[in-house]
Amino acid sequence: MADVQSMLSSVIGTGKAVVHKVGGEEIRRFIENQRDVAGGVEVTVIGDVGEVGASSGIVLFDASYESGLGRVTRELVLRHAPATERRLFFEYDMARQFQVQRALQGSGVPVPEPVWLDPDGRWLGVPGYTMSRARGILPHTACFLRGPLVEVSPADREEMLGQVMKALVAIHTTDISASGLENFVMNAHGSAPLERCINWYWQTWEWVRLPHFARLVPVRRWLLDNLPSGEPELIHGDANLHNYMFDGNRLVAVLDWEVSTLGRAEVDLAMQCVVNQLFAPEPDSGLLMPPSEEEWLATYHAAGGRPLRDFEYFKKLAAYMLLVALGALQRNMTDAEREEHEPLLQPCWQRVET
Repeated sequence: MADVQSMLSSVIGTGKAVVHKVGGEEIRRFIENQRDVAGGVEVTVIGDVGEVGASSGIVLFDASYESGLGRVTRELVLRHAPATERRLFFEYDMARQFQVQRALQGSGVPVPEPVWLDPDGRWLGVPGYTMSRARGILPHTACFLRGPLVEVSPADREEMLGQVMKALVAIHTTDISASGLENFVMNAHGSAPLERCINWYWQTWEWVRLPHFARLVPVRRWLLDNLPSGEPELIHGDANLHNYMFDGNRLVAVLDWEVSTLGRAEVDLAMQCVVNQLFAPEPDSGLLMPPSEEEWLATYHAAGGRPLRDFEYFKKLAAYMLLVALGALQRNMTDAEREEHEPLLQPCWQRVET
């Protein structure tokens, strides 16, 4: 398990080191050109957030400016596309992230308020957007081995997970028409939202083109040939717990919306269950074990989630998505590192090939 954490930390760190750095002057110029800003813009860059937001560039900053209502000071975050061949995904659409965060304002999902968008990088040099800054702590990727979920009492941990599930239920029950999200699908070929999602990930797999590229070909074919039916629902897309920020025991922000899309609620729950298994310690290790799949889904149902269907299919889909994302991380490794870490991905390969 330490090897999995080491792989993620080292490779994510390497990828972030080559992300285009957006500085305070670029941010100031961007803000100056917003309609609700009258001038007098001052920007103080606080820094980034380490491994958090590994797939995109993140800048924390304070901004002060004149508005129609007087002087305004805000704590903000810039999220921007990485201008590097060592990025995680083939494509980054910052406007989609801005759109879904705006649509969820006032919905009961604690989503940072999106403020300004630079969709084509005119001012920032790369596409990006700003949002309000939440204060709290994000769980580690291996969230049941280290971080806030490990450090609290069992009762508090149960309460925290319950809040995550309530947020997911609120996401999944979003009125997509009233929210203007009826066409919120991935930029890929296909008619059904899930088909487009599968093909969007495939675009990244084709771009990464690792030596074992062909191994995933029949997996994609099976997923496309066996698409479940069902009404489209909004999904988070990356519902891993490291995207759920807590202040103490209170959920304060749901982050990282770059792979949000219309789909089925099962995608988010399956992703969580597969990741829990991937990072679970050995049963006799004495370490904290994540809840079982049955317990996990029961928490979702207790939060108001609908009955789930076709869950084995969606666990295969989640493993497919993880293999693409982790394969993109492997792209930034040396051949020796890739060979060393390949066995750690076997649970995902076993899931999609059985």
